[in-house]
Amino acid sequence: MLKKLSVLVLLFTLLGSGSSLFAQRENSPEQGVYLYVIQQVPLSFEKTVQNLEQQIKISPFRLVGKLEIKSPEKCSYRSNVLVLYDSAYAKQLLEINRFTAPFAMLNRINVFEDEKGVQVAIVNPVSINRTVLMSDNGNDKISKLQRERLRSLIKTAVPGELSGKHYGEIRDRGYIGRTLGIMAGGSFNDKIEVIKEMPGADFMEVVKNVQAGMNGGNGKWGMHLVCSCVSEDEGIAILGTSGPELEAKSFEIVKAGSDHERKDLKCPGLAHAAAYPIEVVIVKDKDNVKVEMLDMMYRMKMYFEDAGKWAFAKNMGMPGSVADDVKNQIATLTVSK
Repeated sequence: MLKKLSVLVLLFTLLGSGSSLFAQRENSPEQGVYLYVIQQVPLSFEKTVQNLEQQIKISPFRLVGKLEIKSPEKCSYRSNVLVLYDSAYAKQLLEINRFTAPFAMLNRINVFEDEKGVQVAIVNPVSINRTVLMSDNGNDKISKLQRERLRSLIKTAVPGELSGKHYGEIRDRGYIGRTLGIMAGGSFNDKIEVIKEMPGADFMEVVKNVQAGMNGGNGKWGMHLVCSCVSEDEGIAILGTSGPELEAKSFEIVKAGSDHERKDLKCPGLAHAAAYPIEVVIVKDKDNVKVEMLDMMYRMKMYFEDAGKWAFAKNMGMPGSVADDVKNQIATLTVSK
């Protein structure tokens, strides 16, 4: 009888381990950039994505983009990133900091495969908002509520082993310092670059022209438009861009990152796929329309810092070339006045 009781206790402990891990981290100031929600899904990759898309349709979220990730060479595993928009949540962030909030308004779900099966993870709003809104934990309540909405959506749509495991760079504050004392650190608001400013331009005309320019898929990285989220009333558009060669190279560089349990897997970097797409933000500012993008080295630091400082040092030229590809797509933009 005692032996059976012990087995039952062990079983309940294992079943609740995902929730307990999440609860332990929930009360800690340390937050990972990414968070597993379901691991070892007992469904096919296609069915998992399909279930999520169906659940999104009946949720407060809107699917504004779907990115089919380019896997590293000789890797047969796949990843899809679903990009979501929640208008009520976006409004809350804009009320906190209208200048920086557009870079945190989209939520991303990563469905990816590995030797263990299908996994579902998210970009952690708590970690990202601390950086973007420049408040270490002042807005954690809003961020945690949004994280729970995402987790609830996923858990409703997808069966499997519940998880609360954080990974990516684990930070206890929003501020990101410089790597090796020189690379990509500082306050988020200082890292927003104005690519183009057009006095007197029509907001929606600019949006349509930028969308057209980003559809090209040209340049070294093949950057192309992945998602569009436009709020004409707010005068804000968030366009997402990514490129297959950029994705594959990024995952080769980051490898398992901080998740050491993945270090022996064939293509561990797919767990970081929700770092993409990259945001290009269009804002109406009084009589001006501005096209903005985050400093690319800084953005890489946000999502891939757990690759390690030497990985950044060895690939210092990569962020600049990615930024150039995006800027070149927008450089010829013309609008009527």
